[in-house]
Amino acid sequence: MGLLTASENMQNKRLVEILQAELTDANVLIQKLTQKLEVNEDSGLPNAVVMNRELDDLLRLTPHPKAVLFLSLSDQYTVLKRTSPSKPQWILFNTAIRIMNVVGDKGRVNHTKDEEFLILLQDLTEPQVATEVAAEIIKQVKEAYVLNGQAISLGVNIGISFYPEQGESKSILLRHADIALSEAIKHKSIYQLFTPELRDRLIEKDELQKKILRALEANNSDGRPQLMLFFQPQVEIHDWNSPGKTGRVVGAEALIRWNHPNDGFIPPSKFIPVAEETGLIVHLGTWILHTAITCLQDLATQGFDGITLSVNISSEQLNLEDFIPRMKEIVRRLKSNDHQIKLELTESGMVNVDDTISKINQMRELGFKVLLDDFGTGYSSLSYLKNLPIDVVKIDKSFIDGVPAGEKDTALTRTIINLATELKKDIVVEGTENRDQIDWLYAHGCKVFQGYYFSKPLSYADFLHYLRNFPAIFEAKSAII
Repeated sequence: MGLLTASENMQNKRLVEILQAELTDANVLIQKLTQKLEVNEDSGLPNAVVMNRELDDLLRLTPHPKAVLFLSLSDQYTVLKRTSPSKPQWILFNTAIRIMNVVGDKGRVNHTKDEEFLILLQDLTEPQVATEVAAEIIKQVKEAYVLNGQAISLGVNIGISFYPEQGESKSILLRHADIALSEAIKHKSIYQLFTPELRDRLIEKDELQKKILRALEANNSDGRPQLMLFFQPQVEIHDWNSPGKTGRVVGAEALIRWNHPNDGFIPPSKFIPVAEETGLIVHLGTWILHTAITCLQDLATQGFDGITLSVNISSEQLNLEDFIPRMKEIVRRLKSNDHQIKLELTESGMVNVDDTISKINQMRELGFKVLLDDFGTGYSSLSYLKNLPIDVVKIDKSFIDGVPAGEKDTALTRTIINLATELKKDIVVEGTENRDQIDWLYAHGCKVFQGYYFSKPLSYADFLHYLRNFPAIFEAKSAII
């Protein structure tokens, strides 16, 4: 019996040791899983899970004022992720160190998302401390990162909200900091303090977004249409300085207008930026293209089959993966490759120049002509114009306003005209409003004009009237001295 008891004791001891080992392994596994769930693996900082669990308690821990700083790395980081997949983790780790060095014992730092960090500054003596910390973080993060001899620079934006003045709960403070961050990114400012006006503008934007959606639905149903196209004529002139001067309407730019049933005409400057921010510009752009085609087909039945229509293409449309298939559908609907739709691109919309060049070549193969709109307003226009396979350069109104009286605008406009001519690009001048501008531009080689001198943007019915009566209109305009 004694031997049996000893054997049993040995077995029990072994079982206990096995269970203890398994429990230890389980605890280690739990710790590892917990760490994985609660720690950002790139930076080693507490992540959004920890922030969501602890922030409300931290806010109530003391009655002193606090600040929430919402930080986001700029678009350069996004580009870096696409072009150099091995570098972002190193960048994030070093960014976390720089932020921690600035914050120190003044608060806590969470790495909430890939390019985003959240900082809670505790026990503020005055609001200025938050802006000082934000400015120092921005300064440190913007210092070049050096990896394998290569310098990498990043931009950063920060949105700031204050406890308890601008919210007493986690959800409200985070939303307010996010609103401020969005404003900082939008205006390319380094940091932005939350204000009630920012919140009100966001509410207004949300309401406008809903109205845009309802307007699109109304135009695609049997309801009263709200959206329409206006057309600003493009006039080509010859022999301008002789008694036998001639002119003809060669095309028009199609411009969207919105007549809301309650608010009346809403200016494009108000709703287009909202459409671009929310992605609705893609739907508006599709509607504009299809409506322009319908108008072209009707123009042909009215005897104006030589007219071309220019349609603006937003960067959001251009960067769609299925942009070219969409354009092919346009060609199919027109039932011809020799059509009259011109696509206007802006330099600011060309995020990836190589990709843009590829798409421009494909668009031209489909039969579209491509215009570079607002030319001269971008910092790199002159350097890469020679590489863009565009057909037409459109000189921006901001230059024309100063022609011919403004010395600098006149010199820049002359340079753009000479460059476009040397590269064998056609030229359209927009924003021409007086005879002096027309005289000077024609003398320097321009022949196609768009602006209030010849006509303001017109409804479709008025555009048809303009085309039918153009000889008399041109005679009256060309007779003015």
